[in-house]
Formats: sequence, C-alpha cells, structure tokens
Amino acid sequence: MNEVDKDFLALLGEAGATGLAKGIYLVRKEERFRHAYEDELSHWRYFASKKRSWLELPVYYLLLVLGIFIGALGLGVTKRVVNYLERGAINFYVKNYPNDDIIKEIVKQEKRHFL
Repeated sequence: MNEVDKDFLALLGEAGATGLAKGIYLVRKEERFRHAYEDELSHWRYFASKKRSWLELPVYYLLLVLGIFIGALGLGVTKRVVNYLERGAINFYVKNYPNDDIIKEIVKQEKRHFL
C-alpha cells in the first residue's frame, strides 16, 4: 500500500474511531471511554496534519450515531465491538507503519482501549 492510501485510510479510520468513542462516551459516561475519545481525537488530528479529506466529517458523524447505538446496547456488545475494531486498527498500524515511532505510541494507546 502506498503512502497516500495508508494515510487516507488511517485518517478516515481515526475520524470514525473518534466518532464511535464519543458516541459510546455520551451513553456510558465512564472515564475509560472519555480517555479513549481523547486518544482517538489526538490520532485523528495527527493524520489530519498529514492529509485531509471531505469524507472525515461524514465518517465521524456516522460513527458517532453508531457509537450511541452500540453504547445503548450494553457493555457486552460495546466490549465486543471495541475490541474487534481496536484489534483491526493495531494490525493495520503494525503492518503499514512498522518503523514509525509516532505510530508505535499510537499503538500503545490503542492497546489501552481494550475492554
């Protein structure tokens, strides 16, 4: 995958992750979800500094609504969804950014989001 593609996917992935985390936090009101939201927002800002897309906000708002829905379904569903998505994000970063120190820090933060 070339630089443009992986940065674009990471940008949209982090926009979506930010929306999802915010939606879950709006429903669940737990500190761990607030911290996850703040981490995801910082990751989104990092990739936005490298590349921008008009798709960022639609993805953010779509996943914000989905996050509210998932959070309302209970902790069991929230846990399964969050763990699945975090595992996918970590695998994406490890595969596509193997020697990037900033991405290694992002991966550390993503690992803390597991429920």
